[in-house]
Amino acid sequence: MAEAGENGKKSRLFTGERVVNFRPVFLLALAAACAAFSARFSGWYSLLSALPVTAAAVAVALLKRKGALRRGRRFGMRGAAVFIALLAIVFCGTAAGFQLVREGYEGAPAFDGECYIAGTVHEANAYDYGYRLTLKDVQVMNGDGYFSAKYKMYAYVSGGEHVPAGTRVRFFAEIETMDFFAYGEVNSYPVLDGVKYRAFVGAENVEYAGKSFDLFGSVRDALRGALLSGMEEEQAGVAYAMLTGDSGLIDEGMLDSFRYGGTAHVFAVSGLHIGVVYGLLSALMKKLRAKPFVRLPVIAAVLVFYAGVCGFSPSSVRAMIMCLALSFAGAVGLKYDALNSVSLAALCVLLVNPVYFYQVGFRLSVAAAGGIIVLGGSLSRLLARVPHMPGKIASAVGVSVSAQAATFPILLDSFGYVSALGMLLNLVFVPLASFVYSGLFVCAAASCIFPFAARALLWLPQVLLVLTELPVLAFDWKALLIGGFSFGGWALVWFGLCFLLSDKINLRPIPKGVAAALLCAALTAGMVFANAPLPGACVEIYARYGTNFVRIECGGENYLVLTGVPDPTEAERYFLREGIEGVDGVFLACDAQSADGALAALLQSAGVERAYIDAASGYEYGFSETDVFKEGGAFAAGGVLAEFVGGEAVLLYIGGARVLVAGEGTATDGFCKADILIAENYSPGLYAMCLPSLEIYFEKTPAKLDIYDTGGLQISVKDDIISCKGRNVDHEVRIV
Repeated sequence: MAEAGENGKKSRLFTGERVVNFRPVFLLALAAACAAFSARFSGWYSLLSALPVTAAAVAVALLKRKGALRRGRRFGMRGAAVFIALLAIVFCGTAAGFQLVREGYEGAPAFDGECYIAGTVHEANAYDYGYRLTLKDVQVMNGDGYFSAKYKMYAYVSGGEHVPAGTRVRFFAEIETMDFFAYGEVNSYPVLDGVKYRAFVGAENVEYAGKSFDLFGSVRDALRGALLSGMEEEQAGVAYAMLTGDSGLIDEGMLDSFRYGGTAHVFAVSGLHIGVVYGLLSALMKKLRAKPFVRLPVIAAVLVFYAGVCGFSPSSVRAMIMCLALSFAGAVGLKYDALNSVSLAALCVLLVNPVYFYQVGFRLSVAAAGGIIVLGGSLSRLLARVPHMPGKIASAVGVSVSAQAATFPILLDSFGYVSALGMLLNLVFVPLASFVYSGLFVCAAASCIFPFAARALLWLPQVLLVLTELPVLAFDWKALLIGGFSFGGWALVWFGLCFLLSDKINLRPIPKGVAAALLCAALTAGMVFANAPLPGACVEIYARYGTNFVRIECGGENYLVLTGVPDPTEAERYFLREGIEGVDGVFLACDAQSADGALAALLQSAGVERAYIDAASGYEYGFSETDVFKEGGAFAAGGVLAEFVGGEAVLLYIGGARVLVAGEGTATDGFCKADILIAENYSPGLYAMCLPSLEIYFEKTPAKLDIYDTGGLQISVKDDIISCKGRNVDHEVRIV
């Protein structure tokens, strides 16, 4: 039976009294997110955005008041005024907070060259070639004097053994100062870690000088030691990652299997983990018949402590706040609203540090929780109507699909791929992982208290972890990935569509269907436009921390230019994002040794049919799966005409333009006219050698167009016009 609308008549558009129920906390969290986004591009001017936000809120309040009076109902303008003021305060506070964090980070002193460094180990994470130490209380001595750094430092130590938290270390190394923005994005992870500097040093050059107490670090070290002594190394690494979120002890091949299977979220301490801990604590408090004034502080203290052991990651903080909101609501008899709860968690995190908005883990955590809340119930009820579908299976499938739908665009834009069968794998993996984690948490805690009994206490969790890994390691999930396109800003339309299709929008079937169809059409058209290549011959430039690619699409073939050895992980991520399984040819604009390493790194993630290198380089290596051609003059490679010049540079003739891609060791004592110059860094000699119409650099180059600032570029040449498109860049240059 349809509810009566205005004047007692049934509304043909929506059910109930309104299309969307008013959720103030959700709107405040949305305002905080918009403020963080605005502050990135507008700085302090983003505070002016509070004016239209406030005006819109006032307009809505006046319209609601008018409608309420027309229906003979009261409308509390005092409450509306308080909420509007709060909305403006949250928006301005978040925007100002972002800008203050940015100015503080960018204003910290930069250190260059070799320095004497001393610091205290706050956290030690294993990586491929050793350990990454996060140092606090950093002190630096160089030619300018002795300084106490305000921010922490990442010290990458090659080789050596695990260093306990609280250990004081000293060494000589060259310091690199990190930026707030890197490759067109907010450098969120070091900013949120409070890390401004990094250095690379061999373990043999590190001096250890005493040890102080670090609460959370000591707990992590004790947990790590108990797991390694009580389990096999493989299962200990998985267990440590599940308990703390640190996956450094897991073999990279196994970790890739979890990633490609869409189950790596089990290593981000989030709702699954905190929910289990909260459930165990609640059951214990209930068993002990603890009063609310005892139960709430105890549960809160344990959850806060556990979040601290996990480094107060955004996902753990968000889940902790949700659980505490649930516990508080139950204790005082309030109605618990899940959407308001996750909104409150997101709001608290953003108010603490608005930079969290740009951290992938935070967005995935909030999106997954929000997707389950918004879509989970509707999908579960829909699936329950399927004949012979058990209710628990319908619920599990509904939760899995809703989480996958909400995180799909974020995963695709952040990592370049999404597991096509991750939903099916999660149906098996998540319930099993939840069960295993509950036992693992209890047994691991007991092992830290009684380390002598770790082997006995952790025997059963180890067996269960082996069973948990089986469905992930049984197949090559990499063959079932979705990639090759991105959402960009159109992700907002995707989320709007998901919200529209949920039971949170009280539209009737026909208007809801029409609105959904319009959104689908807009999303499809926008995605096609956003992912369409520029007209004419196209060159794409990509760079990430030394992994530099120039990709040419010509005549239906793909070619790459390499100026050095790429990182295999970054290369694989690039190929997955672009949907590339192989390339037709590779131009090696580097010396012979680097060329061999570059080909080896490339072949780990993509097929290479042919490779071209300067005949004068002395290259004598090769790979059986790739034909290597040594060229001494101009030559044709498919639809591309090329010529090696200057020792470590290649000149390409593309769409009527001369494109010079120069490696670091390119000689500059000749003359080679080029319309487009692509190089590592600015060199006056290189510029004078080719006199380009457009110059682009991979690394940070002040007053020049660089990939470090833009994140990536697409260049096309047509009718003597060079078009350049990228994040924050869209202009044309005529060839002269």
